[in-house]
Amino acid sequence: MTSGVWRCPLCHEPLSLVGRSFVCSNRHSFDQAKEGYVNLLPVNRKHSADPGDNKEMLESRRYFLQQGFYAPLAEALAVAIREYFPDSAEALDVLDAGCGEGYYLSQLAQHLGDNTQFIGTDISRAAMRLAAKQYPAMQFAVASSFDLPLADASVDVLVRVFAPASEAEIVRVLKPGGLYLWAYPAAQHLFELRRLIYDDPKPHTVEDLPPIVGMREGTPLQVRYAVSLPDQASVAALLKMTPYYWSASAEKQAHCQRLQTLDLTVDFAVSVMKKVS
Repeated sequence: MTSGVWRCPLCHEPLSLVGRSFVCSNRHSFDQAKEGYVNLLPVNRKHSADPGDNKEMLESRRYFLQQGFYAPLAEALAVAIREYFPDSAEALDVLDAGCGEGYYLSQLAQHLGDNTQFIGTDISRAAMRLAAKQYPAMQFAVASSFDLPLADASVDVLVRVFAPASEAEIVRVLKPGGLYLWAYPAAQHLFELRRLIYDDPKPHTVEDLPPIVGMREGTPLQVRYAVSLPDQASVAALLKMTPYYWSASAEKQAHCQRLQTLDLTVDFAVSVMKKVS
């Protein structure tokens, strides 16, 4: 029997790996998939038969991200974590809530080293299948970010890149003094692509949100740079991994996917918060 990072989504007791199943003391059991992830999203909490991003969208995202177009964001997240936890010998638990196919966790692993345990959750089973298969040393579970299958005060760092989440869950799973990094599109993010999709595109706006109870805000980060997509495949992959793909007309989709190159502004904002001890 091997203790793991997960807790039971039904009764919240710790889960242990027994053979190929994660089991709690109340005998709730969740089989480990052959790729290594575990599905901790109860059927009665799904909003559709197969929620989250589909395989085509995820493969487009993987193709795009692995070419390094968003690597500066991953590096900024790693630098922020290392500035906050400067002792490289300190063991850290890092959770990416809504981690998709695992790109950002894989990049953080390159920067943060062997003393860090990397944990990823996503509501998409296809995402967890891809992530667990490519990154077998990490822990992955199909789960909702609004009901994370982790114990209270169990992670040192929670990273959230674009994904929806519950602020109460973020505060709950972070250890006292833990770090929360939330990356989201800033005003000019992919504006050139949006101009191809919408007749009158507007800059991204984010409402001023009230402070999160139990968290102290630090200095936010801005990650802004220009990038040139060098070929048709990269442009098509970017389009398919964004929400713009679904809002574009068939004509505009086809036009974008015929483009041989595309110069873009990449513009991210990152909120930096600390859980009050």
